[in-house]
Amino acid sequence: MLSNSTKVIAVALSMSFFLATIATAAEKAAVKESIKEAVKDPKAAAQKLIPKQVKKEGGSAGATAAAAKAFEKASAELYPKAKQEGNLIVYSVWDVEHLRVITEAFMKRYPGIKATYWQGRNPEIVTRALTEFQGGQASFDVVLSDNAPPVIRAAGAIMNYDTVQRDVLVLHDPTMPTVSLQIQALSYNTKKMKPADLPKSWEEVANPKYKGMVALDDPMRAGPLSSMLSGLKTQWQDDARYNKFLKGLKALNVPVHKSTSAMFRLVISGEYSICMPALLHDVMEEIHKGTPVGYVRTIPPVLFPRQAGIYVKAPNPNAAKLFAEWLISEEGQKTIDSVGRESARNDFKSKTSIDAAFGKGTKPLPVTDQLFLEDPKKWLDTYVKPIWEG
Repeated sequence: MLSNSTKVIAVALSMSFFLATIATAAEKAAVKESIKEAVKDPKAAAQKLIPKQVKKEGGSAGATAAAAKAFEKASAELYPKAKQEGNLIVYSVWDVEHLRVITEAFMKRYPGIKATYWQGRNPEIVTRALTEFQGGQASFDVVLSDNAPPVIRAAGAIMNYDTVQRDVLVLHDPTMPTVSLQIQALSYNTKKMKPADLPKSWEEVANPKYKGMVALDDPMRAGPLSSMLSGLKTQWQDDARYNKFLKGLKALNVPVHKSTSAMFRLVISGEYSICMPALLHDVMEEIHKGTPVGYVRTIPPVLFPRQAGIYVKAPNPNAAKLFAEWLISEEGQKTIDSVGRESARNDFKSKTSIDAAFGKGTKPLPVTDQLFLEDPKKWLDTYVKPIWEG
């Protein structure tokens, strides 16, 4: 019989989409067996009561000023305690160079706090964080990532923390600060496609006329296309429409890819005409280089949160909270923007802001489905797998 702590780990790992792609047959069998035990765990069930993420509308001058004031107050209160702690330990999926720039800027702003980081893939972060949680280890302070924080939170390993700057966030989760956004855009090779021939919506990509032209993300890997499907299903509230769209994508009969960046490179090279989907910061970087790529500005972008989840056993909780608040502050967002990652704020001006990239008044498509966020594998097995693999 598994212990309660082991059950928590098994639940979270089973929720993680990563195991669907990296586990051996034996590991998968073990996870399935663990799930049978884990469903009896009331602690895991209690996590389902976590409030849902909400989408905020555009910012205002008043909200910006109020957020700045709230940040300065929180900073003044947290810094002396964080300085006494002296350290900050971050686990992140972000590029090492990005982490270096961000942590150095944080240390410059707050002398006396030494920030270190460990970089890994999301599956490695989930496994390491939950193994340390199971062992009662006060080993890290913040997990900075997209998919990993909700999965870790569902196991009870993330403390609730609601940022004081909530009113300037595009997406706000009252339990974990959203510090950046993954913005998905429909990109294309400008030498292969004329603007008049492009899809006019995400839905239209499934039109048979695009057969063989689309570089398609694997919808079963819980990557960008998976989150898009979740967002569209939530928006449409129409199962027949959703099922028809998914069947249309399958009928395109193209290979699916497990790396968004690699898929985008194939569109750049001209092997495919359309990238379904691309990440906006990648597209903007290539446009800046003069690469023959563009994106459809009239198709609303899909938004997925990148969060700073604070570990429930954090050895430096004040430094963790200070880091999260600083990341959301204007200075922190400028640092995030400087490494090419999108801002989380609705009042931040940059080339990758939604207003700048898609036009003022654009209504983005946020991913807010709680089941998808915390148990992507279960969501995919329920709403994608029967059609995609049936």
